[in-house]
Amino acid sequence: MGRSPVGVDSRNLDFLRAIAVLCVFLAHLSLFLIKLDYVAVSAANKVIWKIILDYVGHTGVLFFFVHTALVLMLSLDRSDRMGMVIHFYIRRIFRIYPLCIVCICAVLLLEVPQVPEATFVPWDKGEIIANLFLVQNIFSLPDMIMPLWTLPREFQMYLVLPFIYLLLKRFSSTLTVLLLWFGFLAVAPHAQLLASFPCFMGGVVAYQLAKEKVFRLPAAVWPFAILGLSLFGVLLNMTVMPDFRADFIVCMLLGLVIPNVLDLKASWITRASKTVAEYSYGIYLCHEPVIWLAFVKLKAYPVPLRWATLVVLMVGVPWLAQRWIEAPLIAVGRRIAVRWTAAYVQFRASRNPLLQPLA
Repeated sequence: MGRSPVGVDSRNLDFLRAIAVLCVFLAHLSLFLIKLDYVAVSAANKVIWKIILDYVGHTGVLFFFVHTALVLMLSLDRSDRMGMVIHFYIRRIFRIYPLCIVCICAVLLLEVPQVPEATFVPWDKGEIIANLFLVQNIFSLPDMIMPLWTLPREFQMYLVLPFIYLLLKRFSSTLTVLLLWFGFLAVAPHAQLLASFPCFMGGVVAYQLAKEKVFRLPAAVWPFAILGLSLFGVLLNMTVMPDFRADFIVCMLLGLVIPNVLDLKASWITRASKTVAEYSYGIYLCHEPVIWLAFVKLKAYPVPLRWATLVVLMVGVPWLAQRWIEAPLIAVGRRIAVRWTAAYVQFRASRNPLLQPLA
């Protein structure tokens, strides 16, 4: 019997995250190469390739949304109930903001354009501040680089996720998740802040189903399930749902599949997936500035040098980001969260004798 695919060290989830970030990176790189005629493609085929690659990149983002929500629900499961929300928020702030802030500073310093093929346009203070705080979608301001469009939506979901978790602790049922999903589904078209919430609910339903009775499909099904859901999303977009609703359906179906497939066996593929997943935030956030640097700033240099620069930077920049920024500040966030949570628990206990620990 294979392992459950839902857990801290799930190979299936590592594989999903690796596929997600590679979809985004390869789609954006291919689009850039086609737009700037690095690849010989006719005008008609450019349109076709743009549609295909846009969807590949967008599908990667959808996979990220489901993966993130599931992993964070599992993280909440490992937290102490009292002070859980404070602990969660502090950890998330130190996870998402530091590298984002460094990336925005680099964009300003190097004058990186919003997309690699464009020209840099100076940003005003309001736009910079909104991007630094990840609230640009609230104020309808542009993203300084395109990967930043997902981060505000992700962080705004963080604000709600602990309360969804607490609700499921009280009313633990897949029906509860589905009712929430339908509620977000109804509200999303009318509320910009909630536009991506139905996508994240795919991760929540995976979390809930994993605690209930599920069937187990062979691990070999997992890659084909991911591919099949991607193609199904294309089919929905091209036929009955040429809008955001197809995203909601694909994310929910992915959430339904995740707990029902056995975990992949250890192999070079799962080890490579784990490595890519570990550095995925840096890959996701930094790939467009790296593409710009390799192919635009170095356009006067030989093509092999440009490709070598791309490869070296796409390995080196995420590695440095993870080692020097992400990991140290995640550790800082963990220590602060523990300290503040302990202070909060002590304060609650001082106000209510019933919460005092037993001698």
